Amino acid sequence: MRSSRLFWGVILVVLGGLLLLRSLGIITWNVWLFFWPAILILAGVWMLLGPAVNKGKQEVVNLDIPLELIQEAVIDVNHGAGTLDISGGAGPAQLMTGVFAGGVESRMEKIGHGGSLTLNPPTNVVWGFPGGFGGEGFRWNFRLTDAIPLDVRLHTGAGEARVDLVALRVRKLTLETGASSTIITLPANAGFTAVDVHAGAASVVLRVPQDVAGRITMKSGLVGTKIDNVRFPFNGTTYETAGYDSAANRVEILVEAGVGSIEIISA
Repeated sequence: MRSSRLFWGVILVVLGGLLLLRSLGIITWNVWLFFWPAILILAGVWMLLGPAVNKGKQEVVNLDIPLELIQEAVIDVNHGAGTLDISGGAGPAQLMTGVFAGGVESRMEKIGHGGSLTLNPPTNVVWGFPGGFGGEGFRWNFRLTDAIPLDVRLHTGAGEARVDLVALRVRKLTLETGASSTIITLPANAGFTAVDVHAGAASVVLRVPQDVAGRITMKSGLVGTKIDNVRFPFNGTTYETAGYDSAANRVEILVEAGVGSIEIISA
């Protein structure tokens, strides 16, 4: 955080000095015309050099959320730049267990037999993004319970995400991502899973287990698309497995993407 405060401190001093010089008539050119392009350039340079100048040890948080009497849960993950690894395998009494390098803020709410867990980056890095979270970004690695149905919502920025849901009972998966690389293995025995993907300039790979039927709807812009047409033949509207409606395990995938690449393949 020291380097982040230094960055913004320098910016404010420079801006204040330029505005003072203009008010005194020492300079006559439009300060704002040059200031914002300079800010963008400096921010870019700071992000590139951040790992070299900000080598402080990252905060590491070990977090365990008990399952207790929760019978279904929403897991809302808001992850910034860095790496994100999610899988099954939480202990029998745990809703979630994990290690969060770079810090995390969690909020757990219970309504009846339902639960809602929200994971956010620490609030003290929001305004200090040029180095505020360290040179490596956030490195979150956690496991979820396979004992109850889940609604998983992922909001990711620049970075890499590896999400293995194959053993989990995920009924709804939502991915909202920007400039990132994401690989998700979908559930194998969850019954029905709805998958909504909203991607910007991203690379997204969805891996569908072999015995899971799929129905895929694509709404994309300038995006490269690779879909297993043998397993999911196109019927003029959607890509769909034969016998989809009667399959014991099935996923319905909706993809809305801007630029980048989308792959839907077999696990």
